[in-house]
Amino acid sequence: MRYQYSSHGFKQDFSGNPLSLPNGVKLLLIINIAVFILAELSGNKNILFSLFGLIPLAVLQEYKIWQMFTYLFLHSGFFHIFLNMLFLWILGKDLEIDWGKNKFLIFYFVCGIGAGFITVLINLNSFMPTVGASGAIYGLLVAYGITYPNRMVYLYGLFPIRVKYMVIGMGIIAFVASLYSGQSTTSHITHVNGMIIGLIYILFKFKFKSFHLWYIKMRLNSIRKREIANEDEETNLKIQVDKILDKLNDQGWENLTSKEEEFLTFASKRLFDDRPPN
Repeated sequence: MRYQYSSHGFKQDFSGNPLSLPNGVKLLLIINIAVFILAELSGNKNILFSLFGLIPLAVLQEYKIWQMFTYLFLHSGFFHIFLNMLFLWILGKDLEIDWGKNKFLIFYFVCGIGAGFITVLINLNSFMPTVGASGAIYGLLVAYGITYPNRMVYLYGLFPIRVKYMVIGMGIIAFVASLYSGQSTTSHITHVNGMIIGLIYILFKFKFKSFHLWYIKMRLNSIRKREIANEDEETNLKIQVDKILDKLNDQGWENLTSKEEEFLTFASKRLFDDRPPN
């Protein structure tokens, strides 16, 4: 019998205490919000975007490799960071509780950096900066959909929907938007890339786990076969030893052949030498 967890999802999460968030999600929220506030107060957002936003041409020609990481912490405006942090809060909390802090953060940055890398490859000659954590967030969205496919959530706190349908819908919207979006600091293709990287990562993990379980099963079967073979060998040795001992009792030691004496010596070492005394 299968049990499917159902919750109030988005609606319920608004009533939670932010201080109860797991450490990984809390750390990401603090860094993103702090960077956004400092960028807004600095009055030099354009300079920050050119240095730390994701600019494919700069990554390829000026070797600003760090941009594939730092762009995740920059946001173009309040609504942009609000939505990203809201989804990070809602999706990341359950995933980190299930996976643990380290695995969660690894997945988050693999999706974010991977999405940035693919964006660079797709837009080789672009000099427009892409900013935002959306690549990583959309990776979390895929993970959430795979982990809790039938969980009921309230989209925007109002509309009940199963997670799997929400993920599919948002994926389609992001893909269609990427086909028609113009130059912007928020890149819809990066959203799609984040979902692709997240899906590949999770499928790889599942396949690796399956392979690992298969390997363990094969090792156990091999060990068991060796044990059975050893048991059969010991049984045969004991049968032959019993025959020689019967001959020894009936005819005396002098009537044993040299091969029988050698076999008794071998059998005693094989059966008893490797065993600890009782």
